Amino acid sequence: MVKGRSKAGRWLAYVLVCLLVTGVGVTGTETLRILMFSSFVKDNDEALKALAAKFGEERGVNVVVEFVSIPDMYARAAAEAEAKAGHDIIGAENLMVSLYKDLLVPIDDVVQEIIDRWGPFHPIAQDLCYLDGHWKGLPIWAVAFHGLYRKDYLSAAGVSAIYTWDDLLTAAPKLWEIGHPIAFAISSTGDANNSLMQIMWGFGAKIATEEGVVAIDSPETRRAIEYVKKLFPYMPPEVLGWDNAGNNTFILSGVGSWTLNPISVLISARRTDPDLAAQLRVHGAVTGPAGTYGSADVYHFMIWNFSPNIELAKDFLRFLYQEENMYFYIGSGKGFNMPLHPRFDAHPVFYEDPVIAPLVGYMRFAKYFGWPAPPDGRAQMTYTTWVIPTMFYKVVTGMATVDQAIKEAEEALIAIGYLPKR
Repeated sequence: MVKGRSKAGRWLAYVLVCLLVTGVGVTGTETLRILMFSSFVKDNDEALKALAAKFGEERGVNVVVEFVSIPDMYARAAAEAEAKAGHDIIGAENLMVSLYKDLLVPIDDVVQEIIDRWGPFHPIAQDLCYLDGHWKGLPIWAVAFHGLYRKDYLSAAGVSAIYTWDDLLTAAPKLWEIGHPIAFAISSTGDANNSLMQIMWGFGAKIATEEGVVAIDSPETRRAIEYVKKLFPYMPPEVLGWDNAGNNTFILSGVGSWTLNPISVLISARRTDPDLAAQLRVHGAVTGPAGTYGSADVYHFMIWNFSPNIELAKDFLRFLYQEENMYFYIGSGKGFNMPLHPRFDAHPVFYEDPVIAPLVGYMRFAKYFGWPAPPDGRAQMTYTTWVIPTMFYKVVTGMATVDQAIKEAEEALIAIGYLPKR
């Protein structure tokens, strides 16, 4: 426990109240503008505003924080990059740092101070933010895509725990038999990417090598597809059309027994259905024949190189990673926001809630979409054109054989820009 946290927490709460009541920033000669994603947990947004107010008060500057949805952020970032004007600091999701790396300020000095103090970030954070020999983004937090289940349903089916993909395959028919199936999206949606990619990794499959050479045509990919093909009969057919809310609804309806999802389901259930929430549990990354891997959506801060306030923006990032401040910011997410630095893995928010305690250290196993292929625009295009979900979809629906589906996926990846095998 960090000394003095309670005092700092009260002070930050006071600032937060002032912001909520007045909506007025700190008057100053400079204005630092920050654009960030709206969090599922609104207290997390308010915490960032509180920290911005505290920084502004200390520095005698005005700090304006604007929040937008994730889809809007992609459009706003593109518009600001084109105009070379806008905010000083901008939030980034997953592969966005690589998309704008030539327009970003290297923040090696800021990140090195953190590393000197506490050691390295989790590998997924470095993979996404350390590009071409420089830190172009500051890792902030992630949303883990882990297992979530009904303990009463698993108990009724005689299932003790799910630690491996084999465990899930054994459990699936038992849970189907009692009318409470397992499920995850096999559709054109981000949740399907996050689910299917971690299954592929668990079987040793990958879309491309570190050098960007297409590698999806492999025995490992075939084993991953055959695995999902075996699971599919024990899943509701609606998974073929799910959007990102599908697995949430599946659990919250009382029908579903297990899915892959962040704890947003748990948070929603605690608000609306406490009895259901009392039965929900989570588990960490699942182990396959090739190892233990997890998926996550990862969030960072970037500084535009056309910002008129580059040094002030760097100082805000330093301020954010003061231990007291980062503890406050992570804690405001109620466990939805996973730390990207091991220093904060043991945050009290996870130990004070035994239901989410199994998630401690999850980010050690998490990989970005497309890993080990380079974290660049090709991986982003693979994500947004649903190459991986389409491959699985065609096999489980009988639209294509395993070999046909892999061949089509390989062709799509080469069209995106991955190098063909020699």
